Amino acid sequence: MIRIIAKLFAITLVLTAFLPVAPLFAAPVTYLATNGSGTSCTFSQPCVSLFNALSATDDHGQITCFDSATFSNLGDQFSQNVTIDCPGVMVTGNGAFPALGLTGTNQVVKIRNLTFNGTSGGAVAIIKVFGSGTLIIENCVFENFPSVALDIEPNGPLNLVIKNSRISNNTAAGVLIKPAAGGSVTATFDGVTITNNAGGLRTDTTNGAVRVDISNSTINNNANNGVIAIGGAGGQNVMNLSRNVIASNGQVGIEVSGTTAGAIVDTTLLDSNTLGALSAVSSGRILTYQNNRIVGSPGTGFTGTASPQ
Repeated sequence: MIRIIAKLFAITLVLTAFLPVAPLFAAPVTYLATNGSGTSCTFSQPCVSLFNALSATDDHGQITCFDSATFSNLGDQFSQNVTIDCPGVMVTGNGAFPALGLTGTNQVVKIRNLTFNGTSGGAVAIIKVFGSGTLIIENCVFENFPSVALDIEPNGPLNLVIKNSRISNNTAAGVLIKPAAGGSVTATFDGVTITNNAGGLRTDTTNGAVRVDISNSTINNNANNGVIAIGGAGGQNVMNLSRNVIASNGQVGIEVSGTTAGAIVDTTLLDSNTLGALSAVSSGRILTYQNNRIVGSPGTGFTGTASPQ
């Protein structure tokens, strides 16, 4: 009997060795501070590294900042569900990886009250989505990066919500939404400013479908198009725009390209876009509720009308 028990104990130890190991000190809330140190990231002993905070935070936990710390050399990829709520400045100096890379399946991430400023360093993207789930961004700033600000390329269904945020002065597109194979995106922009980037918002359905609702937002002074929707074999690329200002972009205000791409525009000002307010090419469609305003060249103009209900 003793030998049997000993064998069972040995087998249990072997099996246990292959089980995933959770962080020893994972907590529901962890803390960052300018003068932080160590890896516990507790209220009494905050840490200064976001990487350490992610490691120390429970799944569905929250990372909170005590002050407006500057966190440098970010290049973190993570798959857990987490809320990052920090009224601070994050500066990345790692050009090889996104500042924050979301890799999880059905991952839920909320990012609030952060300013990402790339003046002191660059990154492939500020935030890049590789996986699937939900990403909510509220009251954030993304500025001065030598890259696309938000690179949204999920490999599964993604719900993207951006509210009350600014994306500016980045040397590539402000936002790229282009699902990878197997991916799709449903996005909401509300109270978002996309300004002074190389391009504004670009969506592409080469691999998967995209639907974007944009309201109460300003897209202006970008060097290329304000908004461009490219339809591909991966599915429909549909944009609904309501109560927006799209102005003074270096090319077209709204461009829609391809038979699977379309935009419906309501109560929106299209003002002084260099190559015209609208461009519908390759059978793309841009419909109006007949309550929009155009200042300057209309470009191709609207391709049809939608009746107010």
